Amino acid sequence: MKHDESRPGAADQLAAIATAPDLSRPASVRERAAGLATLAVLYVGLVVAMECDLPRPAGIAVFVAALALLLAWNNHHDGAARRRPQTRAENAARFAAVCLLAIPGVDLVFGEGPGTLVAHLVAAAVPTAAAAVYLVLRWKR
Repeated sequence: MKHDESRPGAADQLAAIATAPDLSRPASVRERAAGLATLAVLYVGLVVAMECDLPRPAGIAVFVAALALLLAWNNHHDGAARRRPQTRAENAARFAAVCLLAIPGVDLVFGEGPGTLVAHLVAAAVPTAAAAVYLVLRWKR
């Protein structure tokens, strides 16, 4: 703005503020339901796949599918219009969810690790819990 131009008045400034996007738009019920369904599919899918003692190619496919579920939510929240930026806690939770997927991934890909149901339930619960923390933090307004 040049010195000889007049500054916008208070009414103009308030009008500009009123038209600015609201970055605290809460997640819709549909998005929350989809998130809960994703968490259920992730947990049950990992447990069932580990319990079935799948061959290596099928285990890799299940691992890639689980990774795709987590990355799809990351991409959705990164690209969603009119959403607030990620916080440090959200970034840490989503990074942890992807990294902790390696716990059941070792069993799925290499077939190693404890073969008990309890071990499979715990192994699948760790990345699912981290993903749940991420989604809840993201939905919190």
